[in-house]
Amino acid sequence: MDTERIWKNTQEELKISLAPAIFQTFVLKTQLVNIENNVATIGCPNTYSVDFNKKRHYDIIKNALDNQTKTDNILNFIVQETIKTEPDTNNTPLFSYSPNRSNNSSLHPKYTFDTLVVGNSNNFAYAAAQGIVKNPGLSYNPFFIWGGVGVGKTHLMQAIGHELLKKNPDLKIKYFSAETFGNELVNALKTKTMNQFKDKYRNLDCILVDDIQFIAGKEYTQEEFFHTFNSLHMNGKQVILTSDRKPSEIDHLEDRLVSRFMGGLTVDIQLPDYEMRIAIISQKIEEKGIQITPEAVEFLANNIESNIREIEGKLQEISVQSIAGQIGEIDLPFVQNFFNPSNLTSDIQNLTSKLNPRHIISVCAKHFNIKTSDLCGKSRKKELVTARHITAYLLLTQINLPLEEVGHLLGGRDHTSIMHARDKIHNDFSTNSQTRQLINQIKSSF
Repeated sequence: MDTERIWKNTQEELKISLAPAIFQTFVLKTQLVNIENNVATIGCPNTYSVDFNKKRHYDIIKNALDNQTKTDNILNFIVQETIKTEPDTNNTPLFSYSPNRSNNSSLHPKYTFDTLVVGNSNNFAYAAAQGIVKNPGLSYNPFFIWGGVGVGKTHLMQAIGHELLKKNPDLKIKYFSAETFGNELVNALKTKTMNQFKDKYRNLDCILVDDIQFIAGKEYTQEEFFHTFNSLHMNGKQVILTSDRKPSEIDHLEDRLVSRFMGGLTVDIQLPDYEMRIAIISQKIEEKGIQITPEAVEFLANNIESNIREIEGKLQEISVQSIAGQIGEIDLPFVQNFFNPSNLTSDIQNLTSKLNPRHIISVCAKHFNIKTSDLCGKSRKKELVTARHITAYLLLTQINLPLEEVGHLLGGRDHTSIMHARDKIHNDFSTNSQTRQLINQIKSSF
């Protein structure tokens, strides 16, 4: 019996019956290890997938497998890494690419297609992105992605960049925000280095521009971006843009830019639906090594109906509380208690009401014996970076500030930098007793 063929056909049937995000997260990475005496052993990548498939998908997986084998099977889920097929040596590329390698693209190593959860809210945008990877500069150029805060626009855009570099590491790709473009333009004018500025942006193979709405109303920035866009587009270079609204709805954006932005493909990404939220939560807990029951995940998916960043932020808070309370596996009562404000003590409520961003920044600066202006400045000295990371972490976890606002307070940094700081300190807090003690000391000063 060809187990590989059976399982492939079973997965094809499940792909039709399950939501895309659920299939991608819980079924795509499984394999049929063997079938003996009508007992089918199914390998899953981790214990959480074993638990979730056993409790939530047993019947649907069983029915699909029974249809293929024409027998009544019993399913046994085990942890087993997905077997990777040997590469075709005749078609092995002469180069390799790692998202973690040092380059000038400014791409975040986590924002790849491997970590992108695909569901109903972004399925069309994802399909278009695949077309761009196959034919950069030809299919969907420019590619304009719009949607609300935290829906995954930046992730999808940077994933395209990573995939293009994987195919050809020699491509000159650059990710930057519209605000960065404007700031560098002003600096180039001041320092009389406009030729270098133009060369920097017009000699690229692909530009990934985040939050393009921020050039609206800035006459000279729009003028320069117009010429940069034209130069790249006319030479068949790929342009990818994101915004919080469609081009025609960006106030004070010149008509000629609106026309060019809408000359390719414009797609929107909506908030994640229930199945996609389950998949996102499941992916995040796997990344962070959190132990949590399927019932708790479903409760979270039902109670966090906002964007991906809020989902990640809430999960981070729950994780921190579980570590502080020395909780092993996070279960349904724990997360229910987390979402019930009446369960908070009056002391915690009073403390939270007194905290504000400036107070937290001031306490952190005092603790590290540095000036507030240095903490919120541009310097990258090691001692300042550490203090800044911890300050960002506390602003996010103690008073739930949005990533963008924390970035603005700490020297105008973008949300990806703040996410990196948060994740780094969270990992240190989980594994390093000195970091945990340091943060608790700072919190006691609030």
